[in-house]
Amino acid sequence: IPSRPALLVITGLQREAQIAAGDNVVTLCSGSDPAILRERLSAFSQPPQDDGGERLPFAGVLSFGLAGGLAPDLKPGDVVLATHVAAGDTHYGVTLDWLDTVTAKLAGAVRVHTGLVAGVDRVLTKSADKSALHAISNALAVDMESHIAAAYAQRHGLPFAALRAIGDPVTRSLPDIAANALTPDGNVDLPGVLAGVLRSPGQIPALIAAGIDSERAFASLRRVRRLLGPLFGFSGAD
Repeated sequence: IPSRPALLVITGLQREAQIAAGDNVVTLCSGSDPAILRERLSAFSQPPQDDGGERLPFAGVLSFGLAGGLAPDLKPGDVVLATHVAAGDTHYGVTLDWLDTVTAKLAGAVRVHTGLVAGVDRVLTKSADKSALHAISNALAVDMESHIAAAYAQRHGLPFAALRAIGDPVTRSLPDIAANALTPDGNVDLPGVLAGVLRSPGQIPALIAAGIDSERAFASLRRVRRLLGPLFGFSGAD
């Protein structure tokens, strides 16, 4: 139970949530399902309680995890810090002081890019689709949580940031298996993946390449977590 306002960290995968976990951090994993995320966020219309039963607002909201690369110069493991998040024609800002703090703390330690992050409600597995989204939006990266997290933060007047590591570059199309590779709780659906491989063994090389890319991204997330400290560089709750 938080003893002071907690940071709400929103992820798509359980592995991302495990990296983010810590004191005064509340993680919420969507299972990479936007509908589930919206439903689960509704449970947070009442913020957490302290030991005395007093309602505490969240300190802020952070979207954290992997993303698809859209800009051609982004490589697996590169970190993208959002300056804005866009979902179609709707744009959300971020808390600039928080962005500046994170940028300064990560400088020189990881490859960091700042710019627009696009939010979508379906997995973009094809390189052509990612290229097309970049062409119309000029976004650097795409994920399925940041726009929902940003909308939640805006509704509740909370500071917001989005920090994403590139798991698949724009030049790589993900295998079809990847579109349905997760369980609702955000873990890898190993039986489903194995069944997909048996049905279509030709996807194995692409699956291995995607796994290598994602491991680079997870390594970046772990490094970022260590560098930023307990509340990911956010000081508003101190």
